[in-house]
Amino acid sequence: MGKRGPGAGRLRDAAIGAPPEPTSFAGSLFEQLEPVRQPMAVSHPWEKDGMPPAEKVLAFMATLPIVSGLKAGEQMEVLDFQEQFIRSVYGETDGERRVRLAGLSVARGNGKSGLLAGLSLAHLLGPMAEPYGECYAAALDREQAGVLYRMTRAYIESVPWMAARVNIRDWHKEIVDERTNSIWRALTSDARKAHGLAPSFWVADEVAQWRSRELWDNLKTGMAKRRSALGVTISTQAADDMHFWSEMLDAPPAPSFYVQLHTAPNGCALDDRAAWAAANPALGHFLNEAEFSDAAALAMRSPSFASSFRLLNLNQRISAESRFITQADWQANGAPFDPIELEGQRCYGGLDLSSTRDLTALALWFPDVGKLLCWHFVPADTIEERVVRDRVPYDAWAADGWIETTVGRSTDRVAIARALADIRQRYDVQGIAFDRWRFEDLAKLLSDEGIELPLVEFVPGFKSYASAVDAFERAVLDCRMGHGGSPILAWQAGNVIVETDPAGNRKPTKAKSLDRIDGIVSAIMACGLATRDEGPNEYRGAGPMWI
Repeated sequence: MGKRGPGAGRLRDAAIGAPPEPTSFAGSLFEQLEPVRQPMAVSHPWEKDGMPPAEKVLAFMATLPIVSGLKAGEQMEVLDFQEQFIRSVYGETDGERRVRLAGLSVARGNGKSGLLAGLSLAHLLGPMAEPYGECYAAALDREQAGVLYRMTRAYIESVPWMAARVNIRDWHKEIVDERTNSIWRALTSDARKAHGLAPSFWVADEVAQWRSRELWDNLKTGMAKRRSALGVTISTQAADDMHFWSEMLDAPPAPSFYVQLHTAPNGCALDDRAAWAAANPALGHFLNEAEFSDAAALAMRSPSFASSFRLLNLNQRISAESRFITQADWQANGAPFDPIELEGQRCYGGLDLSSTRDLTALALWFPDVGKLLCWHFVPADTIEERVVRDRVPYDAWAADGWIETTVGRSTDRVAIARALADIRQRYDVQGIAFDRWRFEDLAKLLSDEGIELPLVEFVPGFKSYASAVDAFERAVLDCRMGHGGSPILAWQAGNVIVETDPAGNRKPTKAKSLDRIDGIVSAIMACGLATRDEGPNEYRGAGPMWI
């Protein structure tokens, strides 16, 4: 427990070679108190003169015991990929460490937690320690933070000289080095706790699962209060390109930011042992190869498990959920084109109305040429909030013309009505599928403005969606869903999850999808209407009846 917890005296005495405690209880209470003693000087292999920082950290890591897993009780062996990471991060130029931020992405089970804990201790009380240092371990939730805390504590309790100089505070998941007055503390992704911190070293674990980057950003900005702070992020890959961890891995090289990615090649076979090794550099060391082989065999038999295996065990950027549209299939439809060339051509529409403050999507599919146009309407005053909430660049998409902004904080139904009227004039619109939900206001506007549209009600159930989903899927696979490289549609395409009823009918589900899918839903509705192709039914503002 540390110097002030149960067993502290035994751990301390083992570290300083103290004589047995006296058995006499005579005298005052003050006389009975154990005198304060300083630990004996301990010689460490990283204390040689002129030793570079990377060598010091490697020497420190080599003194740690393995506290869990297949080789528990043995001395830690720094594997080649870990040594590569440490040397790259702690390398110096003109006596200064270049790297301030470092990222390591590797598949599950390759010793991420042990490496994070070891590096944390190197900065808390090892060769990288500094007076009044602040070391933080950030995780998604209390459970994951507890994993890092227990791993770090296990190292300390297994090394007597460490146990002798720290105070462990279990309730706060905090460790204090009483020689340097430095602290180590576990944090969860509740970013409020990171405001005002001045980290000298911090680690972020499995950020691919984090919904927000605010904690990561707060730790990063807090580094400015230190001369040579270091932040280390270690995680499997995120499921999509829009996640901030994906953006970090894809960022251009920079002297102050080091990234090391271990992933299997895209499209590799699930039983490709070379691909296993590429994503799992610890395979055969402390990662059990026989168990890994069993997991691969299960993934080959079970498509529902295959996606999870690729994400977590092969460290490929793919959703663990069974996605409706693969990234490769969607990108194959991304060739740019000029929307003007579609004017006057036959098309079918789908309108997915939102609540007054959410995203509204309108899609037109041109089956004769296999092209798709999609408009997204967003209240202008909510753009910044959406960037933070949804973790995607709505502001940049709006600036580039991929999003239509409406005035105020609520979606302007008048702007949508005018867009519909303009579309009716420019294209040969055969029909526009709509969901009656929240349609009353727009219906009144259309009637008041005298806008005639071939509207067809689309009931959002398995019966209506079954043929629509099939038609949309065929168009995507046949490269007849040309979207011109729309980034907002690419994001939504990666979010779509479909559910299936007992008869095998499918429909997109917003509840289970990974994020927003409004544009894709409107495109599916348009495809569904095209498959029916029974001719237009115009609404002429004569009343509430819809055919």
